[in-house]
Amino acid sequence: LVAPLALQLLVENAIKHNIVSKKNPLLIDISVNGIGNLVVTNNLQLKEVVEPSTQIGLNNIRQRIELTSGKTITIVQNADIFSVSLPLIT
Repeated sequence: LVAPLALQLLVENAIKHNIVSKKNPLLIDISVNGIGNLVVTNNLQLKEVVEPSTQIGLNNIRQRIELTSGKTITIVQNADIFSVSLPLIT
């Protein structure tokens, strides 16, 4: 029900862009909401030295979801969290 490799890419992106340490653990929550979406959310603690982001991973996921289901993904970012909601493929 999940687009191939989408979950892996979202977890890899969280690790790539955020500080991960004992003092500042990266918390990644993976859940299904009540409207048929897989939601991947992480606490936002961006690295100071940021690796350049091409957004290829998120754009690739967005395009695959649109092609396979005709639906779109939802991305939410604020000062505390980064969250991506993927429609499940039925």
